[in-house]
Amino acid sequence: MGAQLAQSEYLGEILVKQGVISADKLAPHFDTVRERGQSLAEVLVAAKAAEEKAIAQALATECGLGFMPKIDVAAIPDAVSARLPITYAKTHKILPLAEDDHVVYCVTADPLDVTAIDDIRTLFEKPVELAVSTSEIVLDAINRVWERRETSGGELQGDQALEEEEVVDILDSDDEAPIIAWVNGLFAQAVRERASDIHIEPEERDVVVRFRIDGELYVVRRASKQFIAKIIARVKIMASLNIAEKRLPQDGRITLKIAGKSVDIRVSSVPTSRGFERIVMRILHKTSVLLGLEELGFAKREFRMMDELIHRPDGIILVTGPTGSGKTTTLYACLNRINEPNINILTAEDPVEYEIGGLHQIHVQPTIGLTFASALRAFLRQDPDVIMVGEIRDKETAEIAIHASLTGHLVLSTLHTNDAAGAVTRLVEMQIEPFLVRSSVIGVLAQRLVRMLCPHCRVAYEPTAYELEQLGLDRNALEWKARRQLKGRYAPNEHEYEFVGQKLFEGQQPVFYKPGGCDACNGKGYLGRRGIYELMLVDDIVGPLMLKNADAHTVKRAAVIGGMDTLRDDGARKVLNGLTTVEEVLAAKQEDVIVDE
Repeated sequence: MGAQLAQSEYLGEILVKQGVISADKLAPHFDTVRERGQSLAEVLVAAKAAEEKAIAQALATECGLGFMPKIDVAAIPDAVSARLPITYAKTHKILPLAEDDHVVYCVTADPLDVTAIDDIRTLFEKPVELAVSTSEIVLDAINRVWERRETSGGELQGDQALEEEEVVDILDSDDEAPIIAWVNGLFAQAVRERASDIHIEPEERDVVVRFRIDGELYVVRRASKQFIAKIIARVKIMASLNIAEKRLPQDGRITLKIAGKSVDIRVSSVPTSRGFERIVMRILHKTSVLLGLEELGFAKREFRMMDELIHRPDGIILVTGPTGSGKTTTLYACLNRINEPNINILTAEDPVEYEIGGLHQIHVQPTIGLTFASALRAFLRQDPDVIMVGEIRDKETAEIAIHASLTGHLVLSTLHTNDAAGAVTRLVEMQIEPFLVRSSVIGVLAQRLVRMLCPHCRVAYEPTAYELEQLGLDRNALEWKARRQLKGRYAPNEHEYEFVGQKLFEGQQPVFYKPGGCDACNGKGYLGRRGIYELMLVDDIVGPLMLKNADAHTVKRAAVIGGMDTLRDDGARKVLNGLTTVEEVLAAKQEDVIVDE
């Protein structure tokens, strides 16, 4: 620990000298280094006090070494990389790249690790020439080199369908190593390509593997039918499932560390008519860097309103939308923004998808009686300031959440409804009295996820009249919309609100974009997803209608008149800003309320 602290102090001096961080901002992080035993670089990156790339570049500059922003794994000879054990390479974050008669070339994330450099000098019996890169890039390269080496020869690798069974040599052997390497490589590929789900699907002639990336499914691998049983057995063993039980659905979990990242994988298996089980795995990055509230894609007005809501001392904030619409990410962004030492934040989740320092998180387990309702009831005896409950599913949970809000706590939760107004009627359907809903709920956020265009290859074009109409961007509607929004209580001045169609009012035909395809987005034309939002405040316009038990259509109509942007409005804004496409918005949005002048 003493050596690590000394090295952290030396690294700190370098970072201050190179202008990465000031001495005043650096000092408090040494306490975290002492408490957690992590390196200073890991602590600074986790706290968002410095970027990993900036740290690596500062080290390279200070040590007089080159910085390597990308590692060409294909150019690394197996004969060179194989001489260093993978566990050693990953522990010290160093990878041999090549050698000649006089020197061995390596890339490292820590040029201050003189022990590792001396070990490689001894191993190769020649001097070491270093380049510096980030931990993420080095660890990714190490995993890819290992994956290539373990699966060399073509067995089960890549997109090759092994239809000629007689050419496969492993059939006569009980050695499971190729299967293990194939499955491990599958997980590594999924993380590398940002997949959220892995589908292993037995077909008539082969087994198909599909990844869900940015909400869309893509076929990424195929293997011969002869491997189905072994692949499924390997996954079930990793998930601690009963491999002998093939008639009933099973659920399990796998915890892995891939490229230095802790990954939690939820596994679900179901029997199929073909006699084999189908497996779907959801990937949860437990150590991922969470998005901040300002990074979710809110318009300026909605961001200001949401920020005000989460800093309220009490009340209920609901986030609604279908499964996979990013509700949990939004809740975490809200909690992260208000996460301070003087605030006691408790969460009940199923499961805990992200582990956040400062939050006290509980994984509900209904099988042993630990439900959302029982966790929420226990939370009230834990002196909380803010409570997050993963979902309000029943009357009991809703009643306890309302009681918590009325007794001075801020409660955040989710509901499965199509829009913001639908949350009101959903609570009433749970037999919650309308006056309790009115007095506790302070805001409802409906959201969907849309794919973002790749900024490197998007293609501009002029939209058709039909596309403009579908987004509500005709001239008359925009003129009415501008007047309506300026009457809204949260848009007091015209210059404070940037309404959707301002480009049309300048007399210019708007420019839309469609997907292209390049290496950055793997030829898909899209890169990542962001939300489109509909934020309804429970104010003097919407509140009285809730007391009258008005239907969702009436509530939404009143909210729109009061200045609320619908999902379509926010989607249209993102289309006009060149962030997404008309097709993505139309696929995500609900039909909007038509309001007469």
